[in-house]
Amino acid sequence: MEQVQPQPGEDSVATTDTDVLPHKDDADEVDSTLELSPVAREHSESRFTEAEEHAQEERVECSEGTKLELSPDHLPAYQEQTEASGSRNSDEKGAEIIRDLDRQLSIFARTRSWNFEKGYDDLLPLYKAIIHGNWETAESFLDDDPDLVTSKISARTTNPVYIAIQRRLPLEFIQKLVDRASPESLAMGGSASNQWTGLHAAAMIGYTEAAKVLVEKNPILPQILEPFEKLAPIHYAALYGHKETVCYLLSVTKDEDPSPFKGTLGASLLTALIIAEFYGLALYLLKRYPSLAVEKDFKGLNALTRLAERGSHAFESGRQVGLLEHLFYKCIFPEKGNVPQPVDVENPAANPTVYSEEPKSFGFFQSTYNKKLKHKQALQLGKLLCAETVKYPKLTDQHLSAFGSPILTAAIFGIPELVLEIISAFPDAIWYRNRDSRTLFHLAVLYRKENVFNLVYQMSFQKNYLMSYKDKFENNMLHLAGKLVPSDKISGAALQMQHELQWFKAVEQVVQPSYKEFRNKDGKRPQQVFTEEHKELVAEGEKWMKNTASSCSFVAALVATVVFAAAFTIPGGNNGDGSPIFMKETSFLIFIVSDALALFTSSSSVLMFLGILTSRYAEEDFLMALPARMIIGLLTLFVSIASMLVAFSSSLHILLFHKVKWIAVPIGVFACCPVSFFAMLQFPLLVKMISSTFGPSIFHPLNKETIF
Repeated sequence: MEQVQPQPGEDSVATTDTDVLPHKDDADEVDSTLELSPVAREHSESRFTEAEEHAQEERVECSEGTKLELSPDHLPAYQEQTEASGSRNSDEKGAEIIRDLDRQLSIFARTRSWNFEKGYDDLLPLYKAIIHGNWETAESFLDDDPDLVTSKISARTTNPVYIAIQRRLPLEFIQKLVDRASPESLAMGGSASNQWTGLHAAAMIGYTEAAKVLVEKNPILPQILEPFEKLAPIHYAALYGHKETVCYLLSVTKDEDPSPFKGTLGASLLTALIIAEFYGLALYLLKRYPSLAVEKDFKGLNALTRLAERGSHAFESGRQVGLLEHLFYKCIFPEKGNVPQPVDVENPAANPTVYSEEPKSFGFFQSTYNKKLKHKQALQLGKLLCAETVKYPKLTDQHLSAFGSPILTAAIFGIPELVLEIISAFPDAIWYRNRDSRTLFHLAVLYRKENVFNLVYQMSFQKNYLMSYKDKFENNMLHLAGKLVPSDKISGAALQMQHELQWFKAVEQVVQPSYKEFRNKDGKRPQQVFTEEHKELVAEGEKWMKNTASSCSFVAALVATVVFAAAFTIPGGNNGDGSPIFMKETSFLIFIVSDALALFTSSSSVLMFLGILTSRYAEEDFLMALPARMIIGLLTLFVSIASMLVAFSSSLHILLFHKVKWIAVPIGVFACCPVSFFAMLQFPLLVKMISSTFGPSIFHPLNKETIF
């Protein structure tokens, strides 16, 4: 039910959305149920006559069940007519019908897609024919009524061209439809409004070939903005990540009013390219329109902030690759790709290549090449954004805010390259603080981004001022280091607890000694904050350690039992004097050594795991003591299992070699399987523990250069 606000001095009149009344007989039927004043009846009949005449002239189509909206501009005129009738009740009822009629005429004025001669049921076969790509059926309808090619044929106000593109029908089918349409009708739109064109649909689904057909028919289409978000087709191609379509539209879209390359529209296009990680295209656009560096998109964010939001994976510092891929990454040097150039729509033969950024083929390492190319382009884009931002003198007072949000965002996402570029372009950005009065280093500590925090070690005495800042809750940097930050990069609660302790110790070394005793607004010291925040993590770490130690100690004890018994069961038996029969065989010597090694290492492993089970599990124990015991226990367990298998293989070789000489090969192969499985399952954890416990610290200067 739609409520219409009454004019002063009048009662409110409730109107109900009604279906379109296509014939005068319908009006008579409705009229018979209401008593209208003479003025209202005369006005009603005249309005119906006008509607019918207008419909015949415009050849518009009206589908059943369409809801119409009240045009408030005509309401006062209708009210004046009803006031002159002298009958209050009948005038109000008559005004209700007149308002509905006015809705029809207001829609007639807005669109030319209505058709009284054919309803939706009549056009349903055409709709189905287009959906299924049946050109013969569609052609028969279009031959009968050529205007249908750009008229509404469904309840969602879509025309054949728009539907064919949405369904991604063959290009030949779309070409035939476009050939039947006039350039002007293609610009009127196909869905929901006269300005949502088929080119918007092609851009949205990445149908580049269809986009070319439409633009060849009407070169103005790339300039048309859809009515809701006010975006051009190129915006939708970027938002939906269709690079080929973006490249084409970038070459045929003109810098004409309304230009999608300037102001908020241009900034939104640039940020859409950044979000889609089309950094090469973003570089081209920024070089062509440098002012976009300081413009903000529809969300109120500039391109530098959007680049920072992409995270560290967009830059080299965030890459995570294996050893072989790391070596290849260091050895390749991506070439700069070509950039799109403006084209002459009227002379396609003179157009250069639209865009070519495809690298050479590197086979298995193609993804590594693409990754390094993307990292290089992202860094170049960051440098260019910083350089262009500082060029605008009118922004001198706003530079801090222009760089402030990006530098804090880069700190949160752990992008030291972008932080360095911003500081290099505008050094004062390092002092910027967010709403909670936290600098980039406070945020680096809070979110555990060691790559950004390590920049502290490259600062001069100015770092003392930054380290002394407190946030609005009176937390110093050590308080923030005491807060628990969940991490999905570290497996195991014990390792995460170790990582948290390492952070707390590292921050403790760079802040003033007195800050260890400072209290925040809650009256808590940093150590108290750390203990309270990590209470549950300590319990989880204890549980993880005990479960792991219990399982491994059971396996180690089992190995010790087996190899101890094997030492007194000599393969091949003994001589009459008690000496082994195969004592002089090399395989027997291997058996003895491996069996003894398995016994010693398994026993050591059991003792290490017992030490873990009986530990007191204090916070400090997770830093060195517990991880060290776990490392020794796992290493000795691995050696004991490997030695046991070697002893077993040697024993079989001694017994069977003289009869089956080839038995050594399959025995060796099968003996390697359990060792390999153990290595695959436990070595990643073991290597991580060794690296975090005995390896170099993660806190160190990135280079010797002083940044501030």
